[in-house]
Amino acid sequence: MVGHRIERTEDDIIKEAMHEMPYGIYVIGTTAEGRPNAMIADWVMQVSFSPRLVMVAFERDSSSLGRVRAHGYFTVNLLNQEGNGMALAAKFVQPSNPVKVKGRTGDASVRPPVDKLAGINTHPSERAPGCPILDDALAYLECQAEQILEVGDHVVVVGRVLYGEVQHSGEPLTSTYTGWSYSG
Repeated sequence: MVGHRIERTEDDIIKEAMHEMPYGIYVIGTTAEGRPNAMIADWVMQVSFSPRLVMVAFERDSSSLGRVRAHGYFTVNLLNQEGNGMALAAKFVQPSNPVKVKGRTGDASVRPPVDKLAGINTHPSERAPGCPILDDALAYLECQAEQILEVGDHVVVVGRVLYGEVQHSGEPLTSTYTGWSYSG
């Protein structure tokens, strides 16, 4: 068999370059009707010093985005490399609604939503009412949504930081450390 060369498109090349961009691994806490929820996010960054603003990118069909739209608040929990940071991250990677995962059929697609906070030590934010703060997070921010922007295939929420605190010493959990990628 003669070797076949697979041609890479310009989009493939761009995707490979974007795959190299490192991201922090964050758990975004939300609440609705008194029930806290959380999701994993890695597209989070500070966008202003004064006022202190951060931005979080959500998939358009994210239930957490719906909660932020309705409630107006969220928390950002930065996970730690040390301790159980990887185990926490793994717990939040899957969507709470199993139907969202492409390719799931039969029993897997009709399972009830998962409570990703079950068994996780949290306490409710005071400034972002009811939104969960993970006790094992390296650091957290309590935020109030100020702007919600439709951007490409995601929705960006810009939040005013109401309070934040470092809870533990250590190194932030990043995509470089985990080997995970959400890019391209």
